[in-house]
Amino acid sequence: MLRPLQFSAPLRHTLTALIFLAALRAPVAAQNTAAPTLKGVPMIDGVNTQTAVTLKRGEFDVALTAYEGGGIFNRNILAVHDNIYLGAAFDIEGAIGENNAKVNIPGVLAKAKITDGWADFPILIAVGYDAFYAGSRGKVQSDNPYNRMIFGPYFTVTKPIYLLGEEQHVHFGARMPVYPNYTPQDSEMYIGIDFPIGPFVPIFEIQRILFDSSRLKEVLFNVGLRFQFFDHLAFELDFMMGIEQKTNRMIVFEYLDRF
Repeated sequence: MLRPLQFSAPLRHTLTALIFLAALRAPVAAQNTAAPTLKGVPMIDGVNTQTAVTLKRGEFDVALTAYEGGGIFNRNILAVHDNIYLGAAFDIEGAIGENNAKVNIPGVLAKAKITDGWADFPILIAVGYDAFYAGSRGKVQSDNPYNRMIFGPYFTVTKPIYLLGEEQHVHFGARMPVYPNYTPQDSEMYIGIDFPIGPFVPIFEIQRILFDSSRLKEVLFNVGLRFQFFDHLAFELDFMMGIEQKTNRMIVFEYLDRF
């Protein structure tokens, strides 16, 4: 006949304590497993182009950009669905420094992701309404020599590619400025690529590819250096450059969290 195991009193007390602690931790672990986790700040836009990336439902993203001439641009978005977010943008030209500050009318932001693609062809497609720089042309240049922020609808595509065993992302699309001035002749195409290297993400873009071969000097070449050392915070240094145009230097702080 098998005899029950006999434990000394100190050992029995230790085992009882361990079982009690395990029982307390079990529901907490299950709850943490079920809850969604944040793994870095997704790149919902590049230096000055849009990606087809959205947020998870309940997440919100706040970005603050300081750009050339003492301007400050604030973007706030909230994901109402895994594929849809809404938001608002505020722009103050000359907010920092000796220049007179100019407050622009706030803009509405929105993005709806149409598809994530298929298993053998992962491609993200989205449409939206967002802010971007107008570039230098006519009255826009005289109002703000640092490429005034405007708003308009866009169509964008994001496609992952794989080079040297690493995953990169190509973004391309088209957009049209409609506010503060509706100028369909300034409709543009853009293309960008980012190279995630751990927490460091270099970004390269070509924008203002206009449907007019006589305006090639208005094309902008953008470079960004994005740092993501924390799950909730990203830091970015951006440069917008063009032929015979003043370089627009930008510093971006972006914070992501969820309700």
